[in-house]
Amino acid sequence: MRLVTKIERRCRPFSNHSFFFPPFFNSFTVYSVEEPEKLTNELSWLKRQVFGSKNEKFLPETEGTSLLPGLEAPETEVPEIIVQKVSEHERKVREKNGWEEIPEGLPREERILDVPEEKREGMELIGYEESERVAYRSGLYVIHFKRSKYADKRDPNRGVVTASAPGDYFDSPSGKTKFDISFASKVVSDKVENALPLDRQAKIYEREGFPVSPSTLGHLFKNCASALVVLYTRMIELIMKCEILHVDETYLKLNSQEKRGKCKKAYFWCRMTGIGPPMIAFHFSNSRSQEVANELLGDYFGTIIRDSYVGYEKLEHCTNAACWAHARRRFFLAFQNGYRVAEEPLTMIRDLYKIESAAKKNAEEKGTETALFQARKKGRRDSEKIVKDFFGLCRDLRESQIPSSPVAEAATYALNIEKELKEFLENPKLNIDNNPALSPAFENPQLLRDCA
Repeated sequence: MRLVTKIERRCRPFSNHSFFFPPFFNSFTVYSVEEPEKLTNELSWLKRQVFGSKNEKFLPETEGTSLLPGLEAPETEVPEIIVQKVSEHERKVREKNGWEEIPEGLPREERILDVPEEKREGMELIGYEESERVAYRSGLYVIHFKRSKYADKRDPNRGVVTASAPGDYFDSPSGKTKFDISFASKVVSDKVENALPLDRQAKIYEREGFPVSPSTLGHLFKNCASALVVLYTRMIELIMKCEILHVDETYLKLNSQEKRGKCKKAYFWCRMTGIGPPMIAFHFSNSRSQEVANELLGDYFGTIIRDSYVGYEKLEHCTNAACWAHARRRFFLAFQNGYRVAEEPLTMIRDLYKIESAAKKNAEEKGTETALFQARKKGRRDSEKIVKDFFGLCRDLRESQIPSSPVAEAATYALNIEKELKEFLENPKLNIDNNPALSPAFENPQLLRDCA
């Protein structure tokens, strides 16, 4: 209001002149002056509510007077900055690593990446953006990439157009990796197929003139495994759509984390297609329980060829077919222990395998699965009589032998899964045993240990 009064006093001498503002200006002036003041007060109140103290205690403070007389803080002087000279010392030079630089002694192969013509029309080549990657073919070599760069000298606004970076298996947008996919594949192949530990591979590469640490190779191996998860998931989808599956669980020794120096059993569960393109997938688990079988095969509605593990018997939706190789193994162990009476059932099982082998040999000329199924269907008419005599002999052996004898145990094992063992007679697509699922584990056990 004081400001408004001052304005009125100064404007009073000019009130009679024609150019002065009309009377409503007074009310407008009051509004324009009071409104900013009101907004300022509201803003100050809001700041106190958000940032200020809620305590309303008032302590007047005069200039030059301390709140607590006699306890004034002493004046502190700013200390001078003292510069200390550090004596020179030697430091160990960090060892060269494959991530840092690539040795000059490795052979080079130049690859030029160009920009598509429609994107560089009217532009001139001004240079290259260069990078290198270690690759492997029959030996180590270096791919020297040169990415073309173009510019239009007549139109600077078009900027510089550079060829896209070469892709990498990490699928990174920049493509900045020191290793080609061929080198990463070599690391995985040597570890899994050739059973070469990563530290041993690092020593081999160092002898070839490329120093690289085992941790770097481990990084490549880990990222390759992550990249293959999509392929593994797709394989599982296709395997579970197959009409017939070979399933098995193979144990391996795993170092125990609870007890140092001790090992415990872990299991690789195998699922393999019985017909169609051969595909196999392993599932690692610390357990052989029913829950794992339900997790892997609980929603499968086809036929599984398996051993006599009770976990498979409780699967609700699938049909069970037993493995004749497992039944034969028990009679063979009894025969090795001197029980000559086990020779006859072994001979019968051998005759069944001869029929299967002849059917496979006859179908090889045509080379189709349909021909194999037809040959099996024809040969298994003779197998029916052999299977009938075999189970009749098993009943006689179970009654005539001591229950604790290996022969009686083998006969009881076969009779307990009689229905599952006869399943192959009804379906020519079924294999007589589960050996296809067992072969990968026994032929290359190192594969399972590395995947664990």
